[in-house]
Amino acid sequence: MLAFLSFSSFAQLSKTKWKTTLQLENVTEVYFDFGGDSLKVITVADSSLLEISLFKEKDKELSILKVKGISNCEGITGTYKFEIKNDQLVLTLITDQCSDRSEVLDKVVLTRI
Repeated sequence: MLAFLSFSSFAQLSKTKWKTTLQLENVTEVYFDFGGDSLKVITVADSSLLEISLFKEKDKELSILKVKGISNCEGITGTYKFEIKNDQLVLTLITDQCSDRSEVLDKVVLTRI
């Protein structure tokens, strides 16, 4: 578990916040709030916490492991390629056995706030 919590000294996502719209049960505006090693997904409308995950990044790859929340992704790590350009973050699916997460995160574009 300790190895999962480590992250690159050149972390680009750590301590950043992004905004996007996701297709959940309804179209929902959310914030992605990256901490040192945690990721919180929070609704814009009422600040409800939808998901808490652990994350690590390495070589333009983002790995996400759900801790708690609304998806059915317990114990499943998803890996996504990420690219940041002009204050936009684009995630592209590499591998994720959790369709709850992969169906909403593949090709999502987030804007830095």
